[in-house]
Amino acid sequence: MELIDLSQTVAAGGFERPFHPKVAIEPMMTHEESSKKFLGKFSFAAMKLTLSDHTGSHVDALNHYVSGDAPSIDQLPLDRFYSSAICVDFSDIAPKTYIETEHIERELDKHGLSIEEGDAFLYYTGHFEKSFQDPNPDVWWKEFAGLSRPATEYLADRGVRNIGCEAFTIENPTQMFPESEEPYPSHQVCKERGMLNTENLVIPRRLVGKRFTFLCLPIKLKDATGSPVRAVAVLD
Repeated sequence: MELIDLSQTVAAGGFERPFHPKVAIEPMMTHEESSKKFLGKFSFAAMKLTLSDHTGSHVDALNHYVSGDAPSIDQLPLDRFYSSAICVDFSDIAPKTYIETEHIERELDKHGLSIEEGDAFLYYTGHFEKSFQDPNPDVWWKEFAGLSRPATEYLADRGVRNIGCEAFTIENPTQMFPESEEPYPSHQVCKERGMLNTENLVIPRRLVGKRFTFLCLPIKLKDATGSPVRAVAVLD
């Protein structure tokens, strides 16, 4: 068995979404300070964290995009975050365009994969490596493709319960504005079909074409609309 870490490191100074707080990880108690309380016989350190529930590699709860009585992250059952999974390659699809159903079918045929009920569907684009190597923030925010409504419906029809990507969203970045013809079309499908999505992952190319176990366990945050996760692929 091999465990592959699919999580970004949460650290200050990264790209935070608009309206979200900047990540801050700072000392709350140092060994030097605490040792004075114990006369040098013991010491401890602790950190103070400031972050959004959508910081870094994170999973969206249903109440993130469903208003009313939708489950928050602490109310979702653990089996929503532990499942079989497959990974495909969409790195050839141009940024700011849509990943369509034919792209999904092409990859399934190419690798001899099929989508099974309850699967997580992860897709590699190379976005993590590209955006962290380029100091231009526009690469992070805009230079990736996103799932179309028909492609997301295709995944939902076949039983996918969680979609995982490297970008900060599963959307085409040109369709995330109030004036868009249908803002956030892929999230709209997740809203309608009760699907989760896990964003800001680090997906290595070597996962492409494989079936594996996917874990993205969230922190049990009361009423939260999402949570940072330690995402892991388990290869037999």
